Amino acid sequence: MSEKELNRKYKSMLLLNAKEGYDGRGKGVDVYTCDKCGKQIFTRYKDKGVTPFTIACREKGCCGTMMHRTTIHESEATERNATVINWVRPSLEWVNKHRKKGRDGLVEHILQGGLMMENEI
Repeated sequence: MSEKELNRKYKSMLLLNAKEGYDGRGKGVDVYTCDKCGKQIFTRYKDKGVTPFTIACREKGCCGTMMHRTTIHESEATERNATVINWVRPSLEWVNKHRKKGRDGLVEHILQGGLMMENEI
């Protein structure tokens, strides 16, 4: 995909997402749990868009899969003293950098309205 085509698709995604995209903002904190080690992470939508149902486990040395198991209220996350990671939309510049690295699956995820964890950008 050329840079020009990426620019066009990114702008188109922004327009479509503004009108019809999923909006999880303000709907609580999503809890992902690893099927292998049991580690949990907590996430929330900072931007409007979609997130993966499963992600690779973030625990060092674990090769398990973290699955979105439940959504809790913000107050429950606070009571648990949970660190909450925001889901955000990467900038066009960030996406273009990863296009140049050949990360086609990641680029396609973003162009379909997908979000990334803020600490990965």
